Amino acid sequence: MNMYVLQIKPGFEESAAKIIRGRGYTVLCPSEELYIRRGGEWLLQKKLIFTQYLFVECDLTDESYYRIRSADGVIRFLGFGKPEKLPSAEALYIKILDNDGNPIEASKVYTTAAGAKMVLSGVLRNYVDNIVSLDLRQRRAKIKVELFGVEHKITLPVIGI
Repeated sequence: MNMYVLQIKPGFEESAAKIIRGRGYTVLCPSEELYIRRGGEWLLQKKLIFTQYLFVECDLTDESYYRIRSADGVIRFLGFGKPEKLPSAEALYIKILDNDGNPIEASKVYTTAAGAKMVLSGVLRNYVDNIVSLDLRQRRAKIKVELFGVEHKITLPVIGI
């Protein structure tokens, strides 16, 4: 099956995903549990990784195009003039980030005595070569991911042990 990218109105990501799933399609909406510091305490908050985008796995026909496109909140399929399927390597990245529909939990990072950082567990292990920055104090790691040949930087949660 091919994966396509949908552009969604802001704030409609989860409701549009629910409607499209109800019509029998597989929808990926990667999310994460980020640590946010408020009032001196660390709180867990669920956030979408790609705001205003959904990823749909289907064999696109005229009928499926219009069934997906007519869902509330859907603006358009991404592509140059017509919907284009996501390259298989990029679709694999999205499947890893989707984490079987569960929010991504913080990856565990160990700092050696020499100051080197090693990713021990979590989704970040799949992206070790793509890490742009790793800030244990802020509990965030930035990685680069390509979609349609355009590089995007996304933030993933980490925790030092």
